[in-house]
Amino acid sequence: MDEAIPGSRVRGTTKHGSLTVDDIAAMQPGMARLMDELGRRYWTLYYAAKAGNWELARYMEKESEKILKIASVARPKYEEDLADFVRETLAPLVAAIDAKDWISFEKAYRHAIAESDRYHEKYNKGFIRFRLPAHPPEWFDFDAR
Repeated sequence: MDEAIPGSRVRGTTKHGSLTVDDIAAMQPGMARLMDELGRRYWTLYYAAKAGNWELARYMEKESEKILKIASVARPKYEEDLADFVRETLAPLVAAIDAKDWISFEKAYRHAIAESDRYHEKYNKGFIRFRLPAHPPEWFDFDAR
């Protein structure tokens, strides 16, 4: 049987100095940082699909799923709901992207926002509500290639 070593005793070294596993764990992003990144990717996803850049849309959706997986590790109490969200809410969005179907995409996209709001309510964070900005992020070229 493996005996656990306290994270304060396990050290890694970088060119800037030494860090314990506990130090590294403390630096991991919490839900607020992860959800900020998710919101930016979800915003980009919408405008990519609207412009017909389905490749960028699919990329942003995949990256969104990665963020949700990280979130389930960072906050295990949300793991089941995050997995349900990906399976039940994002799956129709992926299908619409793969079919290059704007009408189905927009419906699935708006539904995912409503579901996000529902989960925030469930966890007493109803004050957090995603609002799609009226313009695309300016740092992307949305033209399809």
